[in-house]
Amino acid sequence: MRALLTVVIVVILWSASGSRLSARPLDEVVAAGSLRVIAYLDNAPFSFEKDGEPAGIDVEIAHAIAKELGVKAEVVLRMQGEKADDDVRANVWRGPLTGGGVGDIMMNVPMDREFALRNPEAVFGNPYFQERVVLAVDPGVADAITSFDDFKTRKVGVQLATVADYFLMTYKDGVLMENISHHLKPAEGIREFLDKDVSALLGIRSEIESLLHEAKGRAKFLDPDMPGIVRKNWVIGMAWKENSRDLGYAIEAALTKLSESGQLARCFEKYGVSYASPPLN
Repeated sequence: MRALLTVVIVVILWSASGSRLSARPLDEVVAAGSLRVIAYLDNAPFSFEKDGEPAGIDVEIAHAIAKELGVKAEVVLRMQGEKADDDVRANVWRGPLTGGGVGDIMMNVPMDREFALRNPEAVFGNPYFQERVVLAVDPGVADAITSFDDFKTRKVGVQLATVADYFLMTYKDGVLMENISHHLKPAEGIREFLDKDVSALLGIRSEIESLLHEAKGRAKFLDPDMPGIVRKNWVIGMAWKENSRDLGYAIEAALTKLSESGQLARCFEKYGVSYASPPLN
């Protein structure tokens, strides 16, 4: 009975909070004077907590969009779930079971057709950046590296259990395995790179660039052929609830204005990241 009572209380609290903080159409956002934005808690350089406040590229973009709409941005940082589907469900249309309600928009959502079909309760769009897997090379040895075959005699770093890691481990039936240095966190890989324990890092460009920016380090970025890699490029955008389509259109217009003025690129440059616009469909 005690366990059942606990479940009932959680459901009641979730229902109550969801009714107070539900996704809203454009006119309700404007009337309230605030745009509620959900971003990830531990997703540097896009969103993270700094001195007790939300910070990062996505936070900068959220505030810029809100200003274009004539409102203020209320940015809420939340932990990632086990799957992106769980995050969309909790942050866009249903709300987390622990309460807190949904956002008007959610940032850093993968723009993927199959993903969108699995989540019909949400609308996906407003792409604003293309992520890329690249090879960051020590400028001192960059001229000597022309392909991954050169790592038969040099060390290359990569984050464990990532797409880049799987590619390196299986490259030409594992010919590079003895020269692959694994790290658990990107910051550890940057330290190895700056200490010259590895000649290069294979990973997500925005992540590597932002960490090098913080450390005042340098690298030459190469884009060699990566035959068989599961995913080399992907686009990130936003998600919002079905009944907020007019809000999505207004944000699209705001993003276009920010892009044309160069302000969108500056949101990335502030964190040392080269802006890469999504490809036109």
